Amino acid sequence: MCRCCGSVVWHQNSGDPMDWKTLETHLTVTACATLDKLLASNVGTLYAAAFFGSYREDERVIDLPSLAANTLAALDEDHPKRGDEGFWSVKWSPVDWRWTWEPSDYGDETLHALDASLQAYANRGTPEQWDAAETRFMATVARAAAAVRKHFAKHPQVDKHFVVFFHDDAHGPALAKTSMSDSLFLRHFPEQDETEQTRRRLAGLPESEQAAYYVNRLDKYDGIDGETASDWLVAHGKSALPLLVEHMAKGKDAWKTAMILGLAGVADPTAIAALRKGTTAKGESTWGWSARALGYLGDVEWLLTQPTKIAMAGCCANLSAFRDRGALPLTLDYGPVERLLAQWPELAADVEELLKPGSSFCTIRVGDVPEAIRGLQSSHVVIRRHAACVLNERRLGKQGVAKAIAALKTCEDDSDEKMRYLVGLALDGLRA
Repeated sequence: MCRCCGSVVWHQNSGDPMDWKTLETHLTVTACATLDKLLASNVGTLYAAAFFGSYREDERVIDLPSLAANTLAALDEDHPKRGDEGFWSVKWSPVDWRWTWEPSDYGDETLHALDASLQAYANRGTPEQWDAAETRFMATVARAAAAVRKHFAKHPQVDKHFVVFFHDDAHGPALAKTSMSDSLFLRHFPEQDETEQTRRRLAGLPESEQAAYYVNRLDKYDGIDGETASDWLVAHGKSALPLLVEHMAKGKDAWKTAMILGLAGVADPTAIAALRKGTTAKGESTWGWSARALGYLGDVEWLLTQPTKIAMAGCCANLSAFRDRGALPLTLDYGPVERLLAQWPELAADVEELLKPGSSFCTIRVGDVPEAIRGLQSSHVVIRRHAACVLNERRLGKQGVAKAIAALKTCEDDSDEKMRYLVGLALDGLRA
């Protein structure tokens, strides 16, 4: 029995307390039963079914997926102006399909009991154990999808190229591909093959030529899209720098170029000059990202000579979660915010709003622990609250966690009520 909820926990001969095979089997059985019932109501010919919508949060939850199915007739009726039909289109987006079921709708008592076992197993110990459980879960659902397709492969009410897959925003086509044959995958998602061929061709070119290609893809939504291009340019910022500066000067999507220049971490004079100019733009997205990028690149002295909105955006940038996407790891530093508030004490409320708990903070590393501990003693409550939140990180290792707990315990009587609450949350999280 699960000590948390009293549900049955299955055991494998391997000694693994989570019976993944049984989970796979019951996902398959319950999904097949639900689809059989749907087909019996004469809805037409299904072209696809999918597991989707599995919400996962580190060391908190791994939700069982929802189930969906669709026909081309329903797709035409529900989305007559749907545009392209690539993997990320509505044709392959289960949440937009006509027939969907939550786990509570298609599952049986056994599956619900397995869900309870899954939560207990995933959250039984360390962050690394949770990661391993998530990886195993993803593979299990993908195998169940393949088994569902096999069950219906020769059913008269499914298309002869019927597919079933696990749709996940984080893993996209790569995960979906594991549930079907290569031929089926390429039949339904030919753009993925074209994209892969393009990637291989680009990899053989000089980096300067690759950079030119990716800069030109920043505003595209198909194939190698803007997000993919941004990721490549962030990782190869030095070789792309001249083209990015030139692209920003043209003004199109200047905010995105500014973001890339900042995340790439190349504090070149030409990049700094372009970003400083970007802070004078009328559009908030452009001046805001230009200021944040300058913060990422450490241009604090200049930022503190600018209007308060520019200075605040730049000096607070490294404390938000977006800094984690940078090509280079940034070291936690409360100095810029301390200098900002020393120069403009009247900004305290605005900074507190910008950095309020729950607004998504940076993830600290072991080397950041001393600065976070220093932040707990800051005279500025916004810094103390931020430090308490970011120290609630179990991936700091045993020594890092021990230091964090010891430092947080000294703050349990902080004068700020919200700070005391955040300290309590952090201590509970670290001791879990």
